[in-house]
Amino acid sequence: MKILGIRTAPKQVRYALVEYDGTTCTLQNASTENILKIPAAITRSEEQLYWVKNELSRILRQNPDVSIVALKAPEFTGRQNSSSRVGDYLDAMVLLAAAEAGKTIVTKIYSQMSTKRSEVETHAEHRVGKTSNGWNPQMADAVAVAWTARQ
Repeated sequence: MKILGIRTAPKQVRYALVEYDGTTCTLQNASTENILKIPAAITRSEEQLYWVKNELSRILRQNPDVSIVALKAPEFTGRQNSSSRVGDYLDAMVLLAAAEAGKTIVTKIYSQMSTKRSEVETHAEHRVGKTSNGWNPQMADAVAVAWTARQ
């Protein structure tokens, strides 16, 4: 089973393609594309959202064997600002692209992933692996949420 783990941020989306064979998880895009950086020339919110949605649709088309799209959802902090609002909109694009592709969708927060932000990099690397470049908490979130969705 292949799982697409995703973690959005205001200017980029990190994603992990994780293959689960029933025993072991393998990070298939550890040394290939794993980040979608919104081009600087795209400044209007609606155009950024459109671009992200199209890129996610492309990834799903290129990986038709993805059965689950797992999204690392934002934590409940009680504060909303313009940056978190953009993140919410990007999360909506993930959900829309997955629904259009007919994929099962799973959303998780840290407590549902058996980890916390301060430990997610170690957690993800230990259970699945890490990318050869650009390894950071956001990429680890994408890996960890995919690992959690395998059940």
